Amino acid sequence: MKLKKLALIACSIAGMLVPLHGYAETVIGSQNKELRSTCKNDRPRSTEEFNQVLSQAKINALRTWAAGKSVATSTLFAENEQTILANIDDYFLNAQVDYKCKKKSFKLKVKGLVDVNRIGLLGKAAPAQFSGPRSRMTAVFLARKAKKVKSFDQKRTTIDETVAFNEGAESVSTSGNSASIEGYTSTKNVQVSGGSSEVKSDDIEWAVSRAGPLDAAVNETFSSFGFRIVDVSQVASRFPGFDLDAFQQDFAFSDDLSPSTKNDAFDAIAGKIPLLVIATVDLGQKDIDPVSGLQRVYATVSGQVYNDDGLFYGTVASVRPTQLFGLGPNETVAETNALVAAAEAASKEIVQQLNASGIQ
Repeated sequence: MKLKKLALIACSIAGMLVPLHGYAETVIGSQNKELRSTCKNDRPRSTEEFNQVLSQAKINALRTWAAGKSVATSTLFAENEQTILANIDDYFLNAQVDYKCKKKSFKLKVKGLVDVNRIGLLGKAAPAQFSGPRSRMTAVFLARKAKKVKSFDQKRTTIDETVAFNEGAESVSTSGNSASIEGYTSTKNVQVSGGSSEVKSDDIEWAVSRAGPLDAAVNETFSSFGFRIVDVSQVASRFPGFDLDAFQQDFAFSDDLSPSTKNDAFDAIAGKIPLLVIATVDLGQKDIDPVSGLQRVYATVSGQVYNDDGLFYGTVASVRPTQLFGLGPNETVAETNALVAAAEAASKEIVQQLNASGIQ
């Protein structure tokens, strides 16, 4: 009994640690099989058959996960699928198995965590395809937290219309030299109503800042893949027009930079730094994680990468809005963990897209 309790405690701790920085995602896979012989004690007689079905269910779970990811991540998975499947328990963690066995029909479902970070590291082999050092790069990652939210009431337009219908009938009768006319009229009123409603999205004013953990996380990732990172503070101090204050002011009221801020930044580094990464990480309100009881903060990251082609800075990679979370004993720690998780996830996705595009 004590051993069983210790095992349950260990599983709970493992479940808390793995998703702490958002590096793991829950997936479910299933597999059915008609057995060679009837079930015994509600499971296959052959342990080998049981393990084969379990292994295939894990494979199905990982393939389903990869299919729902970006093209770059799906490609990375496909290129390294043999390695992943040969060491599947290194990538599919905390497996929870549920199965049913009736006569010769065996159905199994497995739920677990995909070690996203470990799969992302498989992309480190990609720079070997490039000769010499990779391009210079600078990255602007800004943290945002809602400062003021203005909500709008629903606006409704109502249309009332009254339609009147008149009906009439007449009859004529004659008798000898005389004639008479009889008639009647009736009026029917019909009320027609309708309209439309309109809801404006909230206006959000953001508090924007440059967070140290963001710079450290993204610079570590990019440099580990061979890019020559130039710290953004150095870029701003050396190249007039690359205005970090303008970045923060624009992102305080919008999800994108103004054309003038963006073009000034491009002009400032053109011919000097070919790759520019611009991303925001939006922090949500804290809540309590139901599993661990720790405070939890979600972060939504999105961004784009621009490449100098000699004439324009074209978009060569992008990160769609992606949500991760961080846990901690207090809000500050949870926010830091969420920022780091978001920054690392975004930077790894960017590297995979740049590798897939063959950008040096």
